[in-house]
Amino acid sequence: MADELIRQSSSLPAVPQMAVTASGQGTAIGAVYGDVNLGITVELLAQALRMAGNQEESHAAEWAQLNTERYNVFVLENEKYDCGAFYIGRRVALSKNTLPAHRDYYRPLTPPLVQEVMNMPCLFTVRNPSFKRAPVHYPALVGKLTEVTCQGETIKCKFVTCGKLPQQFINDNIHTFGLLSTTIRNQLDEEHWSIRTGNLLQIADNIGVEIK
Repeated sequence: MADELIRQSSSLPAVPQMAVTASGQGTAIGAVYGDVNLGITVELLAQALRMAGNQEESHAAEWAQLNTERYNVFVLENEKYDCGAFYIGRRVALSKNTLPAHRDYYRPLTPPLVQEVMNMPCLFTVRNPSFKRAPVHYPALVGKLTEVTCQGETIKCKFVTCGKLPQQFINDNIHTFGLLSTTIRNQLDEEHWSIRTGNLLQIADNIGVEIK
């Protein structure tokens, strides 16, 4: 009987190989016999793993190329900096806490000036709820602008973040950042956008801010 089974199996027709392909968002359905070859490259596999792991894009290289002589300071009211863009009024932009020479030069925000501003690192903060005091959960962020658009009495800013630190640390070390302060209040106590002289890249490195 065993010989008979061998003869029967050897007489069976060979199962033809089938290639199943799909493009775009299409779905391919078929019966697969034997080995399955996905034809995926190393590059595609790495990309899929990055997407699956939801890894954040690094901006460390961009951060390292920013201006080392001056930087932007944003102090906004009730802003979470969690959607990649924010608005600030022209009235409080580039006027308060900015040297007159910088104020007169940058306030017109012509396209060439916008490019200069976008090449400066940024400190993104929220107005202190109490003078010189911020809750422990208030983070301050460092990053860069990616777009600045003047829209009448408001300015729309798009940005990316590169690192964070507690805002109260800035309050406690205000002069380390080259920010203004008096005995009763400091620069983070009022909403504004200013340009300050200083090397924010070096400051962030000195205090151990992790740049991502």
